[in-house]
Parts: sequence; C-alpha cells; structure tokens
Amino acid sequence: MTIAAWKKLFLAAMTAFFVAYVTILAAGIKPLADYGDVIELVGMGFDLCAFVAGMCLMRRGRRLPWAFFLLTALFLLIGEGLWSYYDHVLGIEPETPSLCDLFYVSSTLFCIAGITAHVRREGIAGLAGFSADFAISLVAAAGLIYIFLIFPALKDSSEMTGALLLQISYPVFDFGLFFGSMVIFFGAGREGYSRSSLPLMLAAFALIFGVDQLNLYFELHELDYVWLIEPLWPFAYCLLGLACLLSAEEDGRQEGIVRIVSPRREMAVEILRMLVPYLITFSALAFVLVRYKLYNFVFVWAMFLVVILSVRQFCVLLSNRRLNRELRKLNLKAVHEAQTDALTKLANRRHIDDLLAHFSEEDSEQPLGMLFIDVDLFKQVNDTFGHEAGDRALRGVAEAISDSLRDSDIGGRFGGDEFIALLPGANPQAVRVVGERIRSRVKADDDLAALRITLSLGGASVPPGGDVNALLKAADEALYEAKNGGRDKLVVAGA
Repeated sequence: MTIAAWKKLFLAAMTAFFVAYVTILAAGIKPLADYGDVIELVGMGFDLCAFVAGMCLMRRGRRLPWAFFLLTALFLLIGEGLWSYYDHVLGIEPETPSLCDLFYVSSTLFCIAGITAHVRREGIAGLAGFSADFAISLVAAAGLIYIFLIFPALKDSSEMTGALLLQISYPVFDFGLFFGSMVIFFGAGREGYSRSSLPLMLAAFALIFGVDQLNLYFELHELDYVWLIEPLWPFAYCLLGLACLLSAEEDGRQEGIVRIVSPRREMAVEILRMLVPYLITFSALAFVLVRYKLYNFVFVWAMFLVVILSVRQFCVLLSNRRLNRELRKLNLKAVHEAQTDALTKLANRRHIDDLLAHFSEEDSEQPLGMLFIDVDLFKQVNDTFGHEAGDRALRGVAEAISDSLRDSDIGGRFGGDEFIALLPGANPQAVRVVGERIRSRVKADDDLAALRITLSLGGASVPPGGDVNALLKAADEALYEAKNGGRDKLVVAGA
C-alpha cells in the first residue's frame, strides 16, 4: 500500500473514531460512556499503525526519532490498558504511584528521546545548548505550576506527597516537550521532518501540555470533568502519527532535493530560537514579580544584574553564531573545490570515485545508468589548434554534458579528454536518450564544430541492486566498441 493510501485510510479512521467517541460522551450513551478510557485504547491503536506505516515507508536514516515516538505511544497504550484493567476488571482505582505510572513516565522519557534524536544533528555543542534550554523550560514550568496551581490547592495543608509530585511532573515535562518541538519548528533538526509535519507535531505537544494541565487542575480541586478532556489525549498522539505519515510522504517525494533558505530568514529564525529561553525565564520572573508585588530594592537590583548578564551572553552567542556560519561557508567552499575539476567545473575523478563507492554500498530500489564519453582524436585538436583551443573544447564538451543531464544526474571529468555521466534511475533506453542528446548538442555547437570535435560514447545500465563494477566494465566495453566502429557514435550495452 502506498503512503498516500495509508494517509487517506488513517485520516478516515481517525475522523470516524473521534466523531463516534465525542458523540458517545456528549450524548451519555450507556454503557459506552462509562468506558471512555477503554475507547481511548482504540485511538492509540490507530496511532501505532500510523507510526509503523510511516517508518516502513521512509528512509532508514530518518526513522530513529519516529521510533522513539512509536515507543511513546506503545508505552502509553500499555499504561492506559493497565489502568482500564484495574478500573473495569478489578473494580479498584490504582494508587499513585502505580505500575501504570511506570509506563506513563517511560512514555514521556521516550518522547524526550525522540525530540533529542533530531537535535543531535547539530553536534555536541548544539545538544548541550538544547539541554540547557530544556532545563530552563522545565524549571520555569515547574515554578509557575507550583505557584499558580499547587500552592493555592495546598493552602490548608503544606504536605507535598510523592503522588502529588508525580502528578506535577507530567505537565512540567509536557511543557519541556512543547519547548523542544518549538526548537525543532524554528530550525534545529528541522531537516528530519517535512514542512507539513512540523505544525502538526507542535500542535500535538501543545495539546498534550494543555490537557495535562487541565487534568491536574481537576484532580487538585476534585472536579469530575475529566471525561471532557479524555478524547483529547488520543487525538494529540494521532496528530503525531499523522505527522509521521506526512514526513514519510514528503521524504519519498522530495528525496535528494535541497531546500534553499534565504540568509536573512535563516538569521531571523536563529535569533528567535536563541531568544526563546530568555523570554521564558524573564516572563516567569516578571509574572511572579507582579503577582506577589516584589518591588523591594534587593529583588529589583538582582533582576537588573541578571538582565545585563543575559544581554551580554546573548551578544556573545550572536558573535559565535556569525563565526560558525563563516566557518561553515569556508568548509563548504573547500569541499566544493576538492570535488570539482578546475577546468570544466564538473565533478573530478576523486568525487566520481566516491560516488561510485556510495552507489556500490547503497541498497537502491532503482536502476543505475552510466555513460563513458571520449573526445575523438583530441591530441590532433591540441596539435592543430593549440592547447588553449583544446581547453576551450573541453569546457564546451563539459557544458554540453551539463546541459543534457537531469537534476539527479552527475557529470564528471574522468581524466584528460574522458568524461563520465552517472544516471540514477536510468534504464538502457534512457541512457541512449541522454547519450544522443549530449552527442547532438556537441555537433550543433559552432565553436566545437570549428575545432572538428566529435564524441564517442559508451553506455550501460544495471538493475536495482546491480554490481557497479560490472556497470563500469560494460560501459567501458561499449565505449571501445564505439571508437573501433568509426567514432562519433553511441553504443549502449543491452539496448
């Protein structure tokens, strides 16, 4: 089944499930309304199916974060199943903490691992920075939840039990997850998601955070309104499952396409990302300052010092980011120069060898085509017209090759007057079409015609998973056949 079919099936099942679920709860249909926690298990089952389908259809290198999210949904499903067993089979409500909480906490930890698995792509420094920002968000959330939810509920009693601490931990870590999803949304690890999946992931974690906050409020004030928010938990995780499917769909549709982001937009997003932890910290402090009227000199003085120190640190971060960007540009330039032939601006022999090694190791699901291209009697061109004309001829041939290839193809200079074209996805017929296009472009070029430039081309193709060495040998033999057959012709093995 294709990813598009999976997406349509999941959307239809999810819509039908939640319409039915909300109808049952709103209408109070008995006895189904009394088994809302059991109905949740069906929604979590849909979510698991979406994760499994999405992971199977996306590239291996991008599956790790979604594998953690899948474990999140699985452990949450087991925890909810145990809770339903205690409630409806044994007729008792499990104490807190219980075995159910072990699975709930584990699901949260797997979710954090899923977020971190994407941010790790920024290296150790990026991961360390994310960890510090994540800790800031947790501390800020814990303090605000305690001040505005827990403390008022404990005004008649100062006792802080382990069960209450566990209840607080869920919305606190939910806020951390929401913060982590914002970090990804604003850039870090963004390449692991599709554009369409990012808003869904952000919405899912925002919804989880809000629902757990309401649940904590209802439990602290002993309000029997939990049934109102029960459908929102599976709905949030189904949004994550849908994000996985969308990421797999775009992964397959745009594999190998590099998105170009304007430097100005990239800089704005980067500054916004760095500002988020500061905004969280100072918003929390300002909120508490106004709420408890802490206008004494000592508190304001301390706040002023913290603000100055933070501004200084932010300026240092901006400076470091600028230096890192310049270093990345220099590295990219060096890599490009190391992979490019100076005369023709095509890939050089070293880069071609690296690409061939990559194709030989890759378990591809598409054929691979190749063209060996040789300039006929090139020594005579140099002897007759001079080496400068010979260089001009090589540049003209390289330009004809580049203009004749698709975006996914790679043209290179194999050495001297020999060129190569790697054609991913090309069968023998497609190799022939590309080869004839190159040959005809060279013959139609007036400057090359004046230098009496013609090409001999040998092509070949191997099926998916074929031997690259055998492809090289077949294309080389086809080239010699073209040269021995009078030159200025194309021979494709097996076509």
